This record gives sequence, structure tokens and C-alpha cells, in this order.
Amino acid sequence: MSETTLANLEYSIHASPRRMTRDLATVFPNRDLSGLLVVPTFQRCKHEMVAWDAEIAKEKDDRLDDFIRWSTAIHNSLETLGYWSDMTDPASGFPSFTERGRDVYPDVEGCQLLLKYDFQNAGCCKILLHPIWGSKIYPATFFTTAPVNILVKVIEQVEQEHSLSKPFSA
Repeated sequence: MSETTLANLEYSIHASPRRMTRDLATVFPNRDLSGLLVVPTFQRCKHEMVAWDAEIAKEKDDRLDDFIRWSTAIHNSLETLGYWSDMTDPASGFPSFTERGRDVYPDVEGCQLLLKYDFQNAGCCKILLHPIWGSKIYPATFFTTAPVNILVKVIEQVEQEHSLSKPFSA
């Protein structure tokens, strides 16, 4: 869990399987994706993300804003160190920081492949089911080619800089 002033989210870090890396070459074109790490994230929500009304739409927008703040802080730190990273917009599946490819990243399928999470069909789309929180989640994904030890260090640094319990300094 990452609990900061940026976002409260659960994340895990995975080496991208060969098939996934091959597919992601059409999401992130003209990139060397060797050593790609995939970081699925989940934010717990108050509402089931299956339904749709104004309150749920606002919660989705708020969770997107939180994810953007968290991933942008990590992206900026990695970029300063000379590493490529990006996040995909969960609504569109398109990259946020780099050139768009012809395909989009499907968060649900990515989480199924990496984490074996189940899903439910909701009309034309799939709703991911977290093993504890069910469909009360907002999934989003971050990607980088930084080595895992560098990524972990950067996440820890970002968490420290944006800690909820920062010591008071006068």
C-alpha cells in the first residue's frame, strides 16, 4: 500500500511477460521495452464501479486525479534519473507521457494476466474484481524500463516526500 498525500493505493511490480511486452510495443511505439516493469495499481472506492451516476462519475474522476498525481511524481523522478516510464489513462488506454501507438492498454486483461484477478461482464465492458474489495476499485497501470531496485527506491522517495505524517518543521 502507498498512503501519501498524492494517493492511497495498492500496487505491485511485475516483470512484463514476453507476450505482454510484444503486445505493448503497439501501445508504446518506437520504445525499447527490454526489461519492462508493469505496475498495476488499485484504489479502493466507496461505490461499486459497475453502476453509473453522478456520484460514481465524481469518484472515478477523483481516483483518476489521484493516480495521475502519484504516477506523475514517479515518472518525473525516473525521468530525472534517465529512465523511461509512462502510465496509461484507464478510460482510454492511451499512454499519457509518450507517443500513442495504434493499440490501447486494457487494464482488466493486464490484471488478469499478471495477478489472475477475476472479472464480471457489465454489458460491453469487463469489471475487474479485486480479491478483497470486489468491484469497489479503480485500477490503473504504470510502466517503466528502470531496474526494479531503482523503481522501488523512487517509489519510497516519493512516498517519503508526500507522507501523510510528515514531521513538522518550523
